[in-house]
Amino acid sequence: MKMDDKKAMTAEVNVKRAAVEAARKRWLVRHKHLFEPLLPSASVLFHNMEAEIKASTDKASYVPLHQLDEQPACIKGGVMKDYQNAILGDEMGLGKTLQTLSLFAHIKENTKGHQDPHLIICPLSVLSSWMTECGRWLPEFRTLRFHGVKDERDRLKNIKTPFDICITTYDAYIADDGWFKTRRWTYCVLDEGHKIKNSETNLSHKVQGIGALYRLILTGTPVQNNLVELWGLLHWLYPSIFTRTSERIFKDAFNLERGMYSLPFLTAAQALLGTIMIRRTKTSVELSVPPRNELTVFLPLTEAQRFWTYRLLTRMDTLDLEQIFAAKVEDTPQHAGRQEVLQHLQAQMDQNPKDSGSGEGNQWKKLMNLLMQLRKCCDHPYLLKDAEPSPFVNGEHVVAASSKIIAIDKILADILPKGERVLIFSVSPSLILCMLELLEDFLALRGIPYAHLDGSTSRPRRALDIKLFQQEKSPYQVFLISTKAGGLGINLTKASTVIMCDSDWNPQNDLQAIARAHRIGQTKTVNVYRYVEDQMLDRIRRKLFLSVKVMGSDNPSNSDNSTTLRSTELMDILRKGSSALSREGDSGMDIARFLEAPISEILDESRQREGLRDAKMKHELEAGEGDANEKLLADAEEEERALLSGVAQVQTRLFEGQVVKRGAAKGNKEIAREWTELQKRARVDRTVVIDGIHVIASHIGEGVPAAPAKPPAKRSKKKFDSEDYCMYCRDGGEVVLCARCPRVFHPRCHGMTKAEVARSISIACSQHNCAVCNRSTADAGGMLFRCQTCPQAFCEDCLPNDDFDAVGDVLPEFLLLGLGQQNTAYYIRCHDCHAHFKEDPAVWEAWQEEMKETQAKLQSLEASL
Repeated sequence: MKMDDKKAMTAEVNVKRAAVEAARKRWLVRHKHLFEPLLPSASVLFHNMEAEIKASTDKASYVPLHQLDEQPACIKGGVMKDYQNAILGDEMGLGKTLQTLSLFAHIKENTKGHQDPHLIICPLSVLSSWMTECGRWLPEFRTLRFHGVKDERDRLKNIKTPFDICITTYDAYIADDGWFKTRRWTYCVLDEGHKIKNSETNLSHKVQGIGALYRLILTGTPVQNNLVELWGLLHWLYPSIFTRTSERIFKDAFNLERGMYSLPFLTAAQALLGTIMIRRTKTSVELSVPPRNELTVFLPLTEAQRFWTYRLLTRMDTLDLEQIFAAKVEDTPQHAGRQEVLQHLQAQMDQNPKDSGSGEGNQWKKLMNLLMQLRKCCDHPYLLKDAEPSPFVNGEHVVAASSKIIAIDKILADILPKGERVLIFSVSPSLILCMLELLEDFLALRGIPYAHLDGSTSRPRRALDIKLFQQEKSPYQVFLISTKAGGLGINLTKASTVIMCDSDWNPQNDLQAIARAHRIGQTKTVNVYRYVEDQMLDRIRRKLFLSVKVMGSDNPSNSDNSTTLRSTELMDILRKGSSALSREGDSGMDIARFLEAPISEILDESRQREGLRDAKMKHELEAGEGDANEKLLADAEEEERALLSGVAQVQTRLFEGQVVKRGAAKGNKEIAREWTELQKRARVDRTVVIDGIHVIASHIGEGVPAAPAKPPAKRSKKKFDSEDYCMYCRDGGEVVLCARCPRVFHPRCHGMTKAEVARSISIACSQHNCAVCNRSTADAGGMLFRCQTCPQAFCEDCLPNDDFDAVGDVLPEFLLLGLGQQNTAYYIRCHDCHAHFKEDPAVWEAWQEEMKETQAKLQSLEASL
């Protein structure tokens, strides 16, 4: 482009930006009554803005908000429903992706002159989904996927081909934010935009400087934990309005630690969101999405879990939680809460984090660590350090040690034979072991094929497993997913059962996860089973209260601006995301009965307990409903204040209805030795007693860990053997061995001379680069699709969509040579081989015969082991 053309384009863009900025100011002034209640009282921002508009030579008039009913002509392949209207905060699964693309199409059709591209920043899990949807709905748009290792990103930055949409991940944006900020963008879209809710993160700081004409946040959960997170979103959308000075007001308006709650401020926030955000739920639009049934499953602890829980509690030699949370209650003019508690907790947190002494700061750390240890024990005792048997051999002890896995075992045994598919979500991060790994051991023990998605899963692997899981004839019936890594934006509607193995402190993460299956495209009723620790209920329900209160449009029947709560809304708040309410004298199903009971009996008892709880709530909340609504509304308002008036507490010493006293400090190794001795006694005695807890000896499995040793040193990788014939001509002779896999080849077949081979230290075969674009495995996102029957491999971009056969994670012929599953490879039979086999069926018959021989050798080898 010539210099004069560049100058003309820059001038045109500047004029356009000035017009947009002027229109934005007119809109802000017209709606200043929505913003001012959320700003400091001394703010003169709107006064100055009005003066600036009056002094401006631009006399364009204000254009009110209006609905666009006509579908953009660029949208191909389907007809948009009329509920798809200016979505920003619709509930998960209602089509925010398509609505965004329709916005881009509308801009293209109604904009004259030069138009800058759009930028979409999204989680890695949905990157492939965005690319697919762009190709499906906007085939005329040129889309660039900006992702990969540094060399790949550098290549993308230097491409000369223009594009209409750039799609990248949050991590890729952080790595190359300088490049993004040097370019001009029409729209910058943050998919799952609540990732910037914490304004102090590196991501939040880096997205602030993006040079986009417009900004858009897509999120089904704009309000999660507190109002400061809402401020983080508003600060990005309106950085000149919601400056740093306004953050404190949001922080004080709803604070769980202080017990502070301002109803007028929540009402003002709701009014603003009602204007800048359209929030719709599945119940408020006419959809054919079946309902979902949620059930909290009440489980007893296994013997191993009870033992470790009790020992974890009694070994502590620090403060009781009552001492930590003791505080004098003070009343303030604006807020109700415990101000003394905030000062006490703040003093604890302000301690030097490196202080390892015996002061209160160190005691606080111990208690928080105890809480996390108890949560791990509720999932599985092996998540605790030194609790796993060493050396570890997979067996029934993995199932027997955890009531959660026992319950999952019963559920899967009931529904998998019916052809149902299941999503299992878990949070439980651990530096040593995580619950998903133990679930993998369990599924391997049962011989159940599964897919796995967590933060370490490569982009191509994610896209492949999601695609395979969604196929009619899927190789998987179970999908193990990390709640945070896989709970955003992906579509897994083939699953009709969702198991929340544990829960996040942020209830919206769980709701995001459930929405992977319960969304547009689901044809079956979704059953959701929650295994949640009892004492998480209090904090979870407070956060859900905030979400519903600020986003009043969650309830379609609540069309007015009333700040009161309906009884049904309040009941829903108290139920969502919760586990059982602790009740004295109700121990539930004992472990002996639980082990023998079918899953239907366990679920029925859980429903009965939930029914009793709901009946009690309904009685309390709906008393006098027939007489007058005023009493009901007053009671609901009082319930709001009671719900939020205190400081959220979690008692880690409350176990089986009793507060456990601390004892001498013990390490996990010492506790494990006690457990070993207990097993020895269990072989003789019918029952044993541990600090007053009667343990049935027959329920103590032989596979529960003995005294653990240090984790074994990592074994060196076994060297695989190589094939006997060239991967090109399938002939023998003098061949070159691939350094990375069992493939071999003749130099001439590979396009190398003998001299080149002699000079090379390490040579890789052709299946470690894409046959089309020549990108390496790393540059292609960490995985290539390697053909079983020819020398080709493909990256996910160059792989034809449907014209190939999926073979699997391993090749039987490679297993015989000692090479098992690799995260960097997935094996197929490619489209070229398909065409070749059709032309020459004898070749395919020869391959089939060879595959049968390989399978027979594998079976013989397995039988001999």
